[in-house]
Amino acid sequence: MYFISNTKINVKKTIHKIIVDELYRLFLDRLSGVDRIVFMGIGEEKLSDDGVGPYIISELLPWADNEKFLFLNAGTDPMARVDDVVNFNPEYLILIDTCTLNKPPGTISILERESIKEYVPISTHTIPVHIVIDLIVEKLSELNVFMIGFVPESLEGFKDLKLYKEETISLEERSNNIELPFFEINLTKTIKDEADKLIKVIKKLIQSI
Repeated sequence: MYFISNTKINVKKTIHKIIVDELYRLFLDRLSGVDRIVFMGIGEEKLSDDGVGPYIISELLPWADNEKFLFLNAGTDPMARVDDVVNFNPEYLILIDTCTLNKPPGTISILERESIKEYVPISTHTIPVHIVIDLIVEKLSELNVFMIGFVPESLEGFKDLKLYKEETISLEERSNNIELPFFEINLTKTIKDEADKLIKVIKKLIQSI
């Protein structure tokens, strides 16, 4: 995994190979003392690695009872979740999505708000992400926003779609929890490995801040 890093992170900075503990410390330095944080996963779950945002959110849902954190699966329509973010009144909004950075698949980058428009595709989103961010910031003027972007390996669609955890989740549970993916997410191994590292980091953060 590669990670673009400095204290105020910029995509033009040097790319460093980083281990989970270093990634954890970087986020801890930035988020320590923050009262409320929203993680919003964005992407089309039917298009392989584009589902990385919803996948990460789905894996974090068992940790959603912590009052400091809100996990939202926005799918391809982050505009529909604007009120959820505003009502939670967070200090930070952290988006998780694929990005078009010209780096190897599996690269993870931190994109500051001003870089998101340049590096985040809009083909699977109903409204460009930067416009959604602007609308939220209009209502929460002190909100800090950045994105964790994954360079995808594949954005291929799947012909044979299965319901997400169809053997273990009932239709009632599925209809009552809009954060659950509707379809099974099929990430490439490259992206799943990096996504699972980030999940470990976020779980550790939940226990620390």
